[in-house]
Amino acid sequence: MTIEAVVTAVKRDEDLSVVFIADDTTMKSAQYALLVLDLFDEGEDLDLMYYQELIDSPPVREFRTTPAAVHDVHANLSIGNMDFQEFAASAHADSEGVLRPV
Repeated sequence: MTIEAVVTAVKRDEDLSVVFIADDTTMKSAQYALLVLDLFDEGEDLDLMYYQELIDSPPVREFRTTPAAVHDVHANLSIGNMDFQEFAASAHADSEGVLRPV
């Protein structure tokens, strides 16, 4: 499936805000790094006049994480302790672009 097809399929569940995907890249990587997709679409109802900066620089919608870090991501997103962008920034700061457990 394409990422768009996955998002379309899971959008039916209004309680989901993130999805973890084991794709071809996951299976070929040494760490089995899962693709994490943010399902929240900040652009759906934006007022163009007030949110042009967000439109010009949309937030990161995906990153990769090791299976060992999935629980930390899920738990912290669930309780609002951290947001998706914080996890994505940590993953992208890694030399391989993968979030790892602390």
